[in-house]
Formats: sequence, C-alpha cells, structure tokens
Amino acid sequence: MNSPKSELGQYLRELRKERQETLHQVSKGTDIDSPMLSKIERGERLATNDQLKRLAAFYKVSEASLKVKHTAEKILKEYGVNETTYDAIQLVNEQIAPYITKSKGKKL
Repeated sequence: MNSPKSELGQYLRELRKERQETLHQVSKGTDIDSPMLSKIERGERLATNDQLKRLAAFYKVSEASLKVKHTAEKILKEYGVNETTYDAIQLVNEQIAPYITKSKGKKL
C-alpha cells in the first residue's frame, strides 16, 4: 500500500523549526514526551485528539486545522493512496455536502 509523507508531521516540524525550538522544549510546553513528538513529526505515529489540542495551544494554531490534517492522514494510512480511496472520498464529499450547506454557520 502506497502511503504519502505525513503532512501533519511535516507541518508540526516546520512550526517548531520556525520558532527555533527543540523537541525537548516542545515536550516541556505540551507535556508530550520527546520520542513521541519525534514519531509524530516523522509520521510514524498519529497524534491523539488530546495531543492535537495541546500542540494547537502550544503553537497557537487552529485545533480544527490540525484535526483536518490528522483525519486525512488517518484515511490515507488506513486505505492507502489509490483510486478506490479517492472515489470513496468523493462519495463522502457528495453525501456530506448537503448537510454542510444546511449547517453553514453551525458547528458540526
């Protein structure tokens, strides 16, 4: 199964590098151990919702945007990069679009 690079992990690494912080500093600020942070950045582990919340607060970024990247990554890790996955995502998009437009302005 073909799997892409971790977009979430890469994004988190870029945020850390922009701030010129070490994994140890992020670990202290998020209460997530350094080895786990390293695995998340490398795409070897998926962050939990609690870890995403802590990382969003630490980096002062949208928790929702981290969750979107996380969800996409989970789908691709589970089902791979292939035409079937693409078609399934398109189907989900079609099925969810009417609900989203009805709920505009409301939280899902």
